Amino acid sequence: MRVVGRRSETGRPLADQGALARTAALLRRTPALVPRGVYRFDSFAEADRWLTETIQRTHARPSRTTSSASAGR
Repeated sequence: MRVVGRRSETGRPLADQGALARTAALLRRTPALVPRGVYRFDSFAEADRWLTETIQRTHARPSRTTSSASAGR
């Protein structure tokens, strides 16, 4: 077996990934973009359309944190 290169493990990549995911969930104010479960679709296009609509609904649901006065700046 031939080794081409080695990846150096700097820091804790899995812990950093978890922190990033928690931060994104806090900013989103919802735990997930898409509800858990198994979904079946007839085509990739249908699945893509459903995923896009679901993510858009998730983003539209929470109220804004900025005031209307600061939004115009």
